[in-house]
Amino acid sequence: MKNSKIITRKTSVKNELGMHARPASKIAQIAEAALSDIWLSVNSTKVDATSIIDILTLCAVKGTKIVVEIENQEDMMILDQIVDFFEAGFGEL
Repeated sequence: MKNSKIITRKTSVKNELGMHARPASKIAQIAEAALSDIWLSVNSTKVDATSIIDILTLCAVKGTKIVVEIENQEDMMILDQIVDFFEAGFGEL
């Protein structure tokens, strides 16, 4: 694959309510624009960032450490948008 190299960024859940349906939906929407796969990981659990249900299975409460992973350098803007969304507390701070 062209430009294939796994790139990761770490972030955490900042808002009091943790991960719930609205932010999971927004993350999946952002991830849908990616050219390649994007994953979210908590500990050893890795899920598809385009799936709301998969994201919710992470059970990410406030303070949960999240790793966002892309496999295509051309998706850096998507990676940044997802990390920024986490850093902004999903717009709920």
